[in-house]
Amino acid sequence: MAFYIGSKSRSTAALMLLLVITMMRHIFVEVEARNLLAGSYGEEAMKERHHKWMAKHGRAYSGEAEKGHRFQVFKANAAFVDRSNAAAGKKYHLAINEFADMTSDEFMAMYTGFKPVPTGVKKMPGFMYGNVTLSSDDQQTVDWRQKGAVTGVKNQGHCGCCWAFSAVAALEGIHQISTGNLVSLSEQQVLDCSTDGNNGCNGGFMDNAFQYIIDNGGLTTEDAYPYNAAQGMCESVQPTVTISGYQDVPSEDEAALAAAVANQPVSVAIDAHNFQFYNGGVLTGDSCGTDLNHAVTAIGYGMAEDGSPYWLLKNQWGQNWGEGGYMRLERGTGACGVAKKASYPVA
Repeated sequence: MAFYIGSKSRSTAALMLLLVITMMRHIFVEVEARNLLAGSYGEEAMKERHHKWMAKHGRAYSGEAEKGHRFQVFKANAAFVDRSNAAAGKKYHLAINEFADMTSDEFMAMYTGFKPVPTGVKKMPGFMYGNVTLSSDDQQTVDWRQKGAVTGVKNQGHCGCCWAFSAVAALEGIHQISTGNLVSLSEQQVLDCSTDGNNGCNGGFMDNAFQYIIDNGGLTTEDAYPYNAAQGMCESVQPTVTISGYQDVPSEDEAALAAAVANQPVSVAIDAHNFQFYNGGVLTGDSCGTDLNHAVTAIGYGMAEDGSPYWLLKNQWGQNWGEGGYMRLERGTGACGVAKKASYPVA
């Protein structure tokens, strides 16, 4: 009998210990969750998070000083992302992506590059879509990817030539619409050769790129003149695709922009502050201003499941950014200055 009582006592003690361990684990998980939501990882946990991020993205630093500096940047960015994702009512979410060890200023200087400095502008007068009546289907949604007028997502890399990618994507679109053939065209040719008012990796303007393409008698393919993320000497190549002109969309008019986008992909300038960690959803205007500093291509628009209207934008920061390289931006509120400076090539 004594043996039975002892065994029962030991069993009870073991069960109590297991219960305490389970409770402690639960408390630990709750604390970690609260820390995550507050963007307040402990220092060691954050270092581990940084090490995992470095391994995932193949990042290496020149020494301990550089690593320490980049860790501090990473920590601040991670806290920002965590706080944003924990906030209630957001229609979009952020992620710790490959740009997480860059400050906002560093990122903007390297991955944007819209600078509207027109010189000798010769654009066609008027707005050819001013009297266009959209069909009932086009009033709701347009996606030029589904119509075969959009090439795959590209990557401008460490070169502030978003303007070249935006202009080329619009040109690829109107060429496919006009001919039925989708051809990937050369951003590098625009980067190297469109120098009247444009400054290579230090920024430029889509209208100037369109003007160069007109003056040059066209643009060649990406295969013939591949991209290398640095401005070089302008090469003489045989043009493949031509345009007759280009027009600007009336400024601050999203209805006019929708009419243009319903008919072809359109180059748009935008305020890309806080785009760095976008990962999905409909980005709202409260996340950015209207200080235009980046160029993308509007390839459609639609309505999210919750009824939020959006613009569908093609970016050029690779497929791992955003929604496979694309962004949905709030439509109808002038979010991020999307309708301030938009233009398109004319076949």
